[in-house]
Amino acid sequence: MARSEELSKDLNPFTPVGIRIPGQVSMQDLAQMCGGPLALTSADLSSQASSLSVEEFQDLWPQLPLVIDGGPIGGGKSRECRLGSTVGDLSVPGKFGIIRPGCALGNTTAVLQRKYAAPSQGSCC
Repeated sequence: MARSEELSKDLNPFTPVGIRIPGQVSMQDLAQMCGGPLALTSADLSSQASSLSVEEFQDLWPQLPLVIDGGPIGGGKSRECRLGSTVGDLSVPGKFGIIRPGCALGNTTAVLQRKYAAPSQGSCC
């Protein structure tokens, strides 16, 4: 799917852009207070395991304009949560695929299957 002209060219200029919907109520509230979506990134370097607490990426703090500590992620399921976000592909109308299985794979797939009935041929998991 082509990038919209409305999307800032500063956001991943050479890659597709995804949307993450956080489960944390504090982040949902922050987005609502700010009036809409927030341009954010994961608190880790590409190809490294996902951070589950702010202390795990404190070496990056000096480079960040803001760090919000919403508490540790995972509630005892650290192995699954270190997988990172599940990334889906919704670029073909009426179909979906899973680009990257992550800690919410089961829930994400269930929601998408209810909405789209079945995954795109060859693109799930």
